[in-house]
Amino acid sequence: MIAKFAKKINEILIQKGIVQKEDAELYQYGIENGIVVAGNLLASGIFGIVTGRPGLVLVFLLFYASLRSYSGGSHCKSRIGCFLISMAILSIPVYTHEFVMNNVPATVILMIGIAAVVVILILSPVESINKPLDDEEKKYYARVTHCIVALQVCVLIILFCLDLQDYFYAGYVSIVLVAVFMVMGKIAVKRYVQ
Repeated sequence: MIAKFAKKINEILIQKGIVQKEDAELYQYGIENGIVVAGNLLASGIFGIVTGRPGLVLVFLLFYASLRSYSGGSHCKSRIGCFLISMAILSIPVYTHEFVMNNVPATVILMIGIAAVVVILILSPVESINKPLDDEEKKYYARVTHCIVALQVCVLIILFCLDLQDYFYAGYVSIVLVAVFMVMGKIAVKRYVQ
């Protein structure tokens, strides 16, 4: 359905002379991805409003999307699977916040956070089976990932010091999940190569 809609938009752009025929495939791919991203953002916003935690969802998405875009890791094979897992992931900071922050000792939270950051720094970037990276891309993605995670750690410290636990936890969980997906991605690539 998304592909058909993107194709129609692309055909209109070609007819109006906005897109050249030789670039049609690239534009269709971009339009499809744009529709998917917009749909995911809309669904995430609705999820945040329905759960009464729009700020927490927004902070989680800012941390998660910015870091995950450059760090790599495990990916779903289908768009539907990706969407469903994304919605499930959003429920983690929303529904585990109070339990974790009230029952898990701060030192355990700190140790898990440090371990996640170390994993990200060591493994980044994790290639996808579908998109291998050359040496130059690996260096670039690693550098960007290291800068993003350093900035995010600074923001987490500020949120913690300001006692904004909801937002601290949202950012913290995103870093932990990115590390988990990186480990899963590394394992998947090793299994595929063997």
